[in-house]
Amino acid sequence: MRRARNTVARVLWGAAVAGLALAAGCGKDEANEKVLRVTRNIGGREGFRVHFEAWKAAFERGNPGWRVELIDLGNQNGDEFYKARIATGDLPEVVMTWQLTPMLVRGGHLVPLDRAYYEKFGIALPRPYRGRWYTTQGGVQVQGIAVNKALWADAGITSPPQTWDEFIAGLAKLKARGHRPLVYGGREWSAFQPLFYAIATNMYDREHGPDKPSWTIRRNRGEVRFATDPTARRIVEKMIHLLESFAEKGAASDGYNEEQRVFYGGRGATWMMGCWIAGDVESNKVDFEIDYWPIPSMTGGKPVLITCSNPQSGWAMTTSATGEKRAKARAMLEAFYQPEVYQLFLNGEGQFAAASKVPVRGPQSAWKPAQALFDNIQRTMDEYGTTPGFHIALDDIPPPIFFGNTMKAVMQEILAGTRDVDKLLKMLDDDWDSALKGM
Repeated sequence: MRRARNTVARVLWGAAVAGLALAAGCGKDEANEKVLRVTRNIGGREGFRVHFEAWKAAFERGNPGWRVELIDLGNQNGDEFYKARIATGDLPEVVMTWQLTPMLVRGGHLVPLDRAYYEKFGIALPRPYRGRWYTTQGGVQVQGIAVNKALWADAGITSPPQTWDEFIAGLAKLKARGHRPLVYGGREWSAFQPLFYAIATNMYDREHGPDKPSWTIRRNRGEVRFATDPTARRIVEKMIHLLESFAEKGAASDGYNEEQRVFYGGRGATWMMGCWIAGDVESNKVDFEIDYWPIPSMTGGKPVLITCSNPQSGWAMTTSATGEKRAKARAMLEAFYQPEVYQLFLNGEGQFAAASKVPVRGPQSAWKPAQALFDNIQRTMDEYGTTPGFHIALDDIPPPIFFGNTMKAVMQEILAGTRDVDKLLKMLDDDWDSALKGM
């Protein structure tokens, strides 16, 4: 049944890829035009669109006669789109990489950046991948739990739960008060968020070193498996309880945009989602106070935020950019750090500055609830700290298909009524092994 769903998803995504190609009008016949194609995951996020338009304008001002063409990847992670474009020899010149940098590097599709690129903007060098650097390093991105402060206060809770059991007890109190305790959709990538949070904060150490390999490295070596890891079993059991108790009827048909509308509309108390939601509070005219809480532990650790910006993940030049286009692709990456562009990036993503030589420090908004949320995220980082989870370095990130598709599929199986923990753990192991063989 899962294979059938994945087949349908691939067909639909293939159709979307074809549609994007036609809409962009960027086939090989236009290779000599002064057009730079750039990908961005705008979807329904207005803050992302505002940033892209400013970035495009900055590049075009500095490069007369050239224009930037947007390829909006929506709520997808780009995996299938990039594979389709690679197969046709038509990869855009500048692409978002997310967790896909290793795949693109191994295929010879990214152009390395030199040390001077990072030094120019005061960006700490990310860990090299295969001895090289490839991507912009946008800002400090964190992931935690957004809560409707008034609804949680109505349930008698005004500070972050310190354990997972306290968090679940809080959701139960919200439900008893007649509130929608959890905003959750199972249709798109966002379905994996609770599982990702649990894996990243409970199965990965917060301190790392060469003598302490991550769970990913040990899994790749065959030293550990989900099926035999007691923490993995506990996590899956708690995911079953979470969805069984607090996912709304019809959640399987909802995706990121539906989650967004419910939470911003004040109808949901809790959204397990990254800091980028703060960038849409102003454009959606959200008029209630949102707190941003750390993720409570299932294994006795302190609550913590996940930071996702350690590895090389941002925008990169591809080998499609040749000749003059190579220089223009570099100019596009550098335009990202023009102060007005960088400020809008931080605003749209709810991130904090990573480029110390750019006179921009953090996100700003004239909309009071948005600025309050920005400030709240900073306070939470200062008080509780962060963990990279599996975002330590590119070698520590699970295979790309696992990062989104597999975890999402497990949560979809739970929504569909699966309660067999061994079956769900086997799904995680089987997909990991399958992905490794294809890498």
